[in-house]
Amino acid sequence: MSLTVGKTYFEKVLKVLDEVQKTQEEVIVKASQWIAESLEQDGVLHVFGSGHSHVVSEDLFFRAGGFAPVNAILDVNLTMHGGGSPTRGTLLERLEGYAQIVLDNYDLRAGEVIIVISNSGINPLPIEIAMLAKQKGLKVIALTNLSQSRGAKSRHSGGKKLYELVDLVIDSCVEKGDASLEIGDGVPKVAPQSTVVCCAIVQALMAEVAAKMYADGVMPPVAVSANVPGGDERLAEWRKKFGGKRLRTH
Repeated sequence: MSLTVGKTYFEKVLKVLDEVQKTQEEVIVKASQWIAESLEQDGVLHVFGSGHSHVVSEDLFFRAGGFAPVNAILDVNLTMHGGGSPTRGTLLERLEGYAQIVLDNYDLRAGEVIIVISNSGINPLPIEIAMLAKQKGLKVIALTNLSQSRGAKSRHSGGKKLYELVDLVIDSCVEKGDASLEIGDGVPKVAPQSTVVCCAIVQALMAEVAAKMYADGVMPPVAVSANVPGGDERLAEWRKKFGGKRLRTH
């Protein structure tokens, strides 16, 4: 037996990643420069995504090969975790004012960088996260699907979409609607692309950050696995440095 539509999914994802590499290189490099400059000044990189986009935030946070000073802004009410209705996060994402409640739990500082991840970029929560971060003096990067966002209407009372409010936009280049494979008549498309593509984008971005910091003569603050010799001690060091509201690791 061999893959049929599964093989097509691999091919489609690789095609999207190739498109990202061809069209987004300049903005990814610029984003890496901003992040490297901030981290070299002992800043923290903040990452926010609601709904399934929170998976991308988690992929940068508290893991081997990732950066120690990364603050994933994770509100359990916005995820599929913690019980309750699976639509809870969807409703909160559309609620104006909830972003302030979320950010009140974190310490964001001027000069730092935040990545706001939203496939559609039309809901109030990611839009207001970006707006509030800009008010605090952070550089705001959006990771979004421009083909999806440009063709949709903002759900925020201000009428703007995420990509229109930030300092830099990285286009995920995924298909409009996210799901990518047609199985048959009457069957909605399956196999969304945004999570795997966006995870690849942010990992490529952070690899660029590491290379730039090293070229600048600064040791990149890379986290190691807790399951290797000395790992617990290394992780304890950066929890001590960036703990509390800087990084939610306790």
